Amino acid sequence: MNTPPDFSKYTKQLNIEQLKKQGTQALADELSYTRQLYESLDTIFQDSLDGFFITDGEGNVLKVNKSYEEMSGITSEEIIGQNMHDLESTLINYSASLIVLKTRQTATIEQNFLRTGRRAYITSTPVFSPEGKIIMVISNTRDFKMIEELRQQLSEQMVQVSEYKEKIRALTQQNIDRSQFLVNDPKMYEILYSATKVADKDTTVLIQGETGTGKELLAHFIHQNSSRRDNPMLSVNCGAIAKDLIESELFGYEGGAFTGALSKGRPGYFEVANGGTLFLDEIGEMPMNVQMKLLRALQENEIMRLGSSQPRKIDVRVIAATNRDLKEMIDANEFRSDLYYRLNVVNLEIPPLRERQKDIIPLAQHFLNQFNTKFKTHKTLSPYSCKTLEEYNWPGNVRELKNTIEKMVILSDEDIISSAELWSSESSLIKDNVQLGNIQLKTILEQIELKYIREYCSLYGTLEKTAEKLNMNLKTLSRRKKHLEEKYPRSETL
Repeated sequence: MNTPPDFSKYTKQLNIEQLKKQGTQALADELSYTRQLYESLDTIFQDSLDGFFITDGEGNVLKVNKSYEEMSGITSEEIIGQNMHDLESTLINYSASLIVLKTRQTATIEQNFLRTGRRAYITSTPVFSPEGKIIMVISNTRDFKMIEELRQQLSEQMVQVSEYKEKIRALTQQNIDRSQFLVNDPKMYEILYSATKVADKDTTVLIQGETGTGKELLAHFIHQNSSRRDNPMLSVNCGAIAKDLIESELFGYEGGAFTGALSKGRPGYFEVANGGTLFLDEIGEMPMNVQMKLLRALQENEIMRLGSSQPRKIDVRVIAATNRDLKEMIDANEFRSDLYYRLNVVNLEIPPLRERQKDIIPLAQHFLNQFNTKFKTHKTLSPYSCKTLEEYNWPGNVRELKNTIEKMVILSDEDIISSAELWSSESSLIKDNVQLGNIQLKTILEQIELKYIREYCSLYGTLEKTAEKLNMNLKTLSRRKKHLEEKYPRSETL
């Protein structure tokens, strides 16, 4: 990054007579300083997001910047040197500069650009000479659509603020640490708010949602904010335990209950979690015979070890989770309806990541910080890579997002992770097994990408200019172009 210019050296007064006495070198130095100052100010002028339009005291156009050209559709070549009286009603509907020249006061109008159809707010300000004559009019142009979008966003945010004020107050009164669970989207905020309400109520909770949405994290949040927080929380994945072992794992067994059993027997998860919370993940994978024993444990607050005839009292809160439709399983006689209704006292359904888009970038930044710390890197996400992340469907939800960010931190050649790298062949964002007919979707997308890279290179002439227009790192674009051209000769592209 270039060092910002130091304008302090340009602030001295230009004393021509003194410079003449000092000789031509002093004049040359002063000219060099003046040229540098002009170039620096011109860069600021041209790169401003606002449009600028400058006329002299007679209404002749002196200068416009790139933002004004883009907004109006009028190029500097066709307008500089023209008089505003001639341009009014041909390229613009009416001129704030002419109003200023007539009234000698700052004027603000709403402008319609005839070529682009865009609307803008124009504020024109007079610049006076020491004698009080207008020598210049500087017009600042703000895109109407952008301002209206900002107003709309502000209005929506104010509505959300008013809706959440009461909820934030309730969270504060309950002394809940919301940093335990990263939430930015209103849909997820509702889930978190419901979780805080049920946390200190010692009842069974059923958490539903697709794989990777964060069901276990929400279960931990509930436990940590409950009266059982000082006691253990055990997590059991019912789908990861062999069906013939899950009963003994949950309820324990007596010595000699089966071949290979310990002589002294062993307590199960219910006994170990006594006084705390037992999280039963993938509850839909639990065999029917074990479901019956689980129902008894929930109803009677007691369990019976395998091989024993004596019940044991327990004090355990159960939080269950599943990514399956338990009602469909009930209809298919794969899940007990009485157990379902006993588990489903409070139901929290976590929406998939694609339905809570406002969580995507905060989560991505969170994971990026984690992996930067872990791998001692300093990677960041470009604006276009953030847009790519927001537009992706995320079938694997938060887990897939986390894995993608980790992969990009490891594989990215640059400190700024570009959208091109996210969509590269190393990324999980394009699945190799997605096909359209006999052609892989990945192949189609890569050929479209190559087509646009070639068209941009042809339009702008150089790879450097193309990279600038595509907002890509030059090295990344060069490597990507070479890879795609080797993979798809011109005769094989779409």
